[in-house]
Amino acid sequence: MKKIYFCAAALGILAAVSCSKPEDGKEQQPQEVQIAVYSPDDLEEFDLDWNNQQKKLTFEWESDNSAATYSILFSLAEEMTDCQRIEVGSECTKDVTHLDFDGILENLGVGPYKRGKLYWTIEGSVAGTSSRSEIRSMELFRFYKPFVDPRDGEEYRVCKVVDALTGDYAVWLADNLRATKYADGTEIGEKGVKFFKPEGEENADPALVKAYGGYYTWTAAMRGEKGAEPGEKIQGVAPKGWHIPTWDEWVFLINACPTPEDPGAALKDKSLWDPSSTNVGKNSIGFNMAAAGYIWEVPVNDVIENEKFTCFWTGSAPQPGDENKIPWSPNPADFPNQGVTFAFNSNDGGAALYVYPRNRGFSLRYVLD
Repeated sequence: MKKIYFCAAALGILAAVSCSKPEDGKEQQPQEVQIAVYSPDDLEEFDLDWNNQQKKLTFEWESDNSAATYSILFSLAEEMTDCQRIEVGSECTKDVTHLDFDGILENLGVGPYKRGKLYWTIEGSVAGTSSRSEIRSMELFRFYKPFVDPRDGEEYRVCKVVDALTGDYAVWLADNLRATKYADGTEIGEKGVKFFKPEGEENADPALVKAYGGYYTWTAAMRGEKGAEPGEKIQGVAPKGWHIPTWDEWVFLINACPTPEDPGAALKDKSLWDPSSTNVGKNSIGFNMAAAGYIWEVPVNDVIENEKFTCFWTGSAPQPGDENKIPWSPNPADFPNQGVTFAFNSNDGGAALYVYPRNRGFSLRYVLD
């Protein structure tokens, strides 16, 4: 792997120069290096590829001094403060891998799964004198590597959704949650979560149990009776750094699908649904939504309607006035005992908005803070 060095000093486009006197006593003039950058283009945008970490981006430039040596400097600030440095040598080209970029972003303080805007410049040095090229920038998403839950070692896929107009984005868990403990180690208990077992059978296919995940009550999911206020993030059963997605965050996900008028098709796994379904999953963003079914009441009942239906809790509790936003106009008197959900079925690509009693067993995802 290429070595990446930390550079704490901020310099201008042309760095400060130094003069020295040779043996004949005459002052030697500083040798500035004129650098012309060819690639990559300014304002590059791309996702770092976890599945192809050695994928390369080539930096190319030209200078007017054959004696120069070069470095590439990266910073989160346009002023090029607190930069990361890759030493190049005398060549005017350097391949930087996606693994290198992920390490640079991490060292600069960009968190896992986050987007970082990197400013970069080529620095040329001759006889103790340094000069820099123009400053360009790029926006990179860090690796979308599997998330390993620290409480139990369970591994989950992740995906992101981006609003094409604003550039806003969200990172989602791309598998159903299957945790049996809260982040502090407290057991959720059988009154809060139950797992899939086919009716009348002693054991279930482990692959299905994993894909379907846990069926949680709303109260267990939220770890209490309080729903999220506007803009609030409630961790609930999620691990540290993640939270239960709200009604609004589910709407953002649906609207950011390639086919927002048919989100079910975009979100559904291609195989974990009734094979006779009329709405076929395309899994366009890697959300991997399975037809997990649901439990009428936890822990009393077993899973029903798997392969045909799935429903997800949100972190929102219904509020007065919400009856006007929900298609079947629920009774506001029931709101203290209900939670907001989004549901999907095998023969329809729509996302159905409902409120349901909090003791139902529904699936869960969470979103990065």
